[in-house]
Amino acid sequence: MTLDGLPFAREVPRISAAQMAEVDRITIEEIGLSVDALMENASHKVATAARAVAGRVDGKRIVALVGRGNNGGDAAGALRHLANWGAEVRAEVAAFPDDVRDTTKRQLIALLQIGPSVVRYASPEIPRGPLPTADLLLDGLLGYSARGAPRGLIADLIHAANGSGTPTLAVDIPSGLDPDSGAKTDVAIRAMVTVTLALPKKGLLASGARETVGELLLADIGIPHVAFARVGIDTRRLFVDGDLVRIRH
Repeated sequence: MTLDGLPFAREVPRISAAQMAEVDRITIEEIGLSVDALMENASHKVATAARAVAGRVDGKRIVALVGRGNNGGDAAGALRHLANWGAEVRAEVAAFPDDVRDTTKRQLIALLQIGPSVVRYASPEIPRGPLPTADLLLDGLLGYSARGAPRGLIADLIHAANGSGTPTLAVDIPSGLDPDSGAKTDVAIRAMVTVTLALPKKGLLASGARETVGELLLADIGIPHVAFARVGIDTRRLFVDGDLVRIRH
């Protein structure tokens, strides 16, 4: 599968960060789907998108920039699938081990269990240094709930990614881009491709966001359409042509 082989979505509604947070709450607390189940769905779609970008991944080096939250878990889970397909993978974690959310930590542990993968956490004793050479980067640093300019190690990793010359695939939203307005901070990932999850956040389709977002894909991660209906959005026919689709923007 290549990017050109993916179907275009038909009519695609967009969603605000507040609406998406409520949809997530309904899905998890009322419908009863677990964060781990949704993360596994998301990580497989991200890996599939990465393979569409990179072509055959066997023997290719793929590095994920992993934040402490669920976006980081999506990226770490994607690495596990990519490793299973023959890629050489590495996770650069922008947090100390004790600060990583449990859902994301489980993905990192699973990644280490399946074979020769490298997971490097933040360390006060060891300087981060440059990013390792890679064929593709995954940006899983910040999700739709992040606000303000990235700082500290996250900002350092964004600068390193942008300066590396390596194509970057952003998970859900490029780190540093406002999910509602599409305004980018002084520190924002410049993605070649963004695979947004469930529905595109409004900022991804804002005027001027394309230079940060790149090509935009939309992935079905299994959130029921009844959860979106609760916030006034109809998604019943959104994925009739496929569960990973392109969006014109």
